[in-house]
Amino acid sequence: MAATLSVFYVGEIGVNDYFVALSNNSVDVAVSLVPHIIDTIRSALTTMIAAGARTVVVSVSGMLPNRLRAAEAGCITRFINALAEHHNHMLRMMLRELRSNYGRSLTLLYADMYRPVVKAMASPALYGFGDRPLATCCAGGAGPNNFNFIAFCGTPASTTCADPSKFVSWDGIHFTEAANRFFARNMIKGLLSRGRGEYVATD
Repeated sequence: MAATLSVFYVGEIGVNDYFVALSNNSVDVAVSLVPHIIDTIRSALTTMIAAGARTVVVSVSGMLPNRLRAAEAGCITRFINALAEHHNHMLRMMLRELRSNYGRSLTLLYADMYRPVVKAMASPALYGFGDRPLATCCAGGAGPNNFNFIAFCGTPASTTCADPSKFVSWDGIHFTEAANRFFARNMIKGLLSRGRGEYVATD
């Protein structure tokens, strides 16, 4: 009987915590959350490993649309980017420590969401998106990004774009299916090309 392989994928943990802090213009508070969030991720991983997980993919933080919405609420985008980079740095350090502790008994990979998101935002047309990378597909806002919490996607005041595949952001918080497909392909390509150990997402 052929052996089967189960891969556990751990998505982003702590996004909402950062978002609430940034929405309240509390950059210092958001930064102070990083070690606590990294510890929470470590706890989740060790629990999975103790339960028998041996191949785990951990998603490194990307510049998600909701953080960009936080920027519209008053936060400065460069601080948001710096926060994501700091989070990712601390996460990679923690993953290296876990690899060292468990050795060859554990395959622990990280999926870099940050660079693919930045690429899609910086050159959307190159990856099949439109020329408004921060704009939402489903919302009822005004201005270049079509976002307003009062007229959020699904409310009577909101509308939906004709072609969601041309948008990175669905509703200002979540990615579109097309964007998620783009990021997933990056992740899978990186995993297949590098195999065991750390990997960096590619185009």
